[in-house]
Amino acid sequence: MSNIVTRALSGAVFVAVMVGSVLLHQYAYAGVLVAVIVWAIFEFGEIIKEKIFFDKMIGVLFGVTLFAISFFYAQGLVAEKSFLIVIPILILLFIKQLYSKNHQPFHTIAYTLTGVAYIALPLSLCNGLAFPSVDGAFPNPDSKYTPALLLGLFILLWTNDTFAYLTGIMFGKHRLFERISPKKSWEGFFGGLLCTVATSVLVARFFPILPFYHWMAVATIIVIFGVYGDLIESLLKRNLNMKDSGRFLPGHGGILDRFDSVLIAAPMVFFYVKWFVF
Repeated sequence: MSNIVTRALSGAVFVAVMVGSVLLHQYAYAGVLVAVIVWAIFEFGEIIKEKIFFDKMIGVLFGVTLFAISFFYAQGLVAEKSFLIVIPILILLFIKQLYSKNHQPFHTIAYTLTGVAYIALPLSLCNGLAFPSVDGAFPNPDSKYTPALLLGLFILLWTNDTFAYLTGIMFGKHRLFERISPKKSWEGFFGGLLCTVATSVLVARFFPILPFYHWMAVATIIVIFGVYGDLIESLLKRNLNMKDSGRFLPGHGGILDRFDSVLIAAPMVFFYVKWFVF
């Protein structure tokens, strides 16, 4: 019970910060996500450092640059060629290994790029949800900050996390993926799915940017790929013999523990929205 209370209180603070930043202003939202990227990349580097050297500085530079360019591109403020800025950063990562005493330089390159692809790329795609009207035109003065999709994404993710956790505790008997995550159950999965799809109907009423059937599809995508996101991070921690990725939130663990579902679900929601809606 004490763990549930701690988890609920720290989760409430986290939700307040995320929702507040998204609603306050586009630069407040961007600032919070940049902080998440920096923290998460450092956390990723810390949890694998006993296995291999991880270049945190290049990882952070690469990740923040990628997010910043996508943020301004989504607003129609910079052209597509701005993404070419990441090429010198990529080359720098390779050249830097020539001057390093690291005995496994290509392991460092691989893990650093993995960290960027795993953390920064999915969060950068959230900019496409924050500015859904972008059509590739430059400049694009019609691309306005629209937080409805982002808020809907986070609300449905948190709904699934909450109800999958609660129904799993109360009714969980059949293991979902015992080899990777012994505590997850099919009961928790379907409990989260039903509650999240039901919540999507309410989300459609408050955020009519999508019709209800698209919100229901988004909810289903979030549940399925959110679970995969959780399992993928569990696979990483199991491979490194760790329980939590850090101590970012009491009762939740590290920043990667809190965003593991987002990192896999958000790109799939982005794909669905861009392919089938806008």
